[in-house]
This record gives sequence, C-alpha cells and structure tokens, in this order.
Amino acid sequence: MTALSQHLEKLSRAWLAQGLPSREQVVRSGRELIRWKQETGSQGLLSAAPCLLTATLDDGIGQGIEIIHLFAEVMGLQIIPLGLVRPAEAIVAACHEHRPEYVGLTVLQLDSEEELARVGHRLPAGTCLIAGGPAFRHDPDMAQRCGVHYVAANVAYFIDYVLKRAVPQGDEEITAT
Repeated sequence: MTALSQHLEKLSRAWLAQGLPSREQVVRSGRELIRWKQETGSQGLLSAAPCLLTATLDDGIGQGIEIIHLFAEVMGLQIIPLGLVRPAEAIVAACHEHRPEYVGLTVLQLDSEEELARVGHRLPAGTCLIAGGPAFRHDPDMAQRCGVHYVAANVAYFIDYVLKRAVPQGDEEITAT
C-alpha cells in the first residue's frame, strides 16, 4: 500500500466512523494532502490516471461536487467537470466521447429520477456511475432503478470506494474489507 493510499484510508475510516468534520476541515484536509503530494513527489493512486466525469442533475450550487473534485485530485484522477444542472443527454454524450471509468453525479431531488435513469441506463460499458445527494436518503431504491452502481453518502464513502478499486503504483490490489 502506498503512503498516499495509507493517508487516504486513515482519513476515510475516521470520517466513516466518526462522521465528517466541518466543510472547512474537509477542505483543509484535502489541501494538506495535495501539499504533501507536492512536497514528497507522490503521484496518484494509479500509474495511469482514471477519468472521473462529474455533473449535477439538479444542484445549482455544487458544494458537494467541489469536495469530490478536491479529493479526486488528491487521488490522481483525471477530472472532466461538465458543470451544474446538466441534462442527461449532455452527460451521456460526454461519457460516450470520453469513456470515463467513473461518472460522479449529485442528485438532490426525487423528481430527478427520470433524468438519472436516462444517464444510468445509457452509459458506455465499463463506466461506473457513482451518485450522491439527499434524494437517495429519501428513496434508497432509486439507485437500483436508475442504474447507479454506488451511492456515496459523502466524500468519505467516495474515497473508500475508489481506494477499494485502485491498484496503487507498484503495489498489490486493495481489496474490500
């Protein structure tokens, strides 16, 4: 396990066990890890950076997706931000163009289910749909109906999910515990 993956695992496990600290502390932790990477010359988790395409379906502010971008940068993912309040057709078209390993979507409202299903059921093979937002707390079955592969309740779950699927540079595969 690389030093970066150890730092991220320790951080995500603490946040999963104790809950997230304030937004400011989460941002500070991400910036500290980026600084640490620069000072030590550490790369991302993988020798070839996986691609994360992001958007929101119904969130015009995007605070959650900003945090995801920060930690995706820490992990060394290539980020393609499509922006806020994007239609399903634009997201699907971008996925077919870029063929990302991951698509990260924020879904706030239950009435976005139809748009989410349009995305989830039309992704290219090999693209994993990770979604987050309060809509999934109100309707946990919506993810399955819409083709979502993983619901990340917060950034700790996102970090944990990516770590469990990463093969760190020069290391063995990290498996789920």
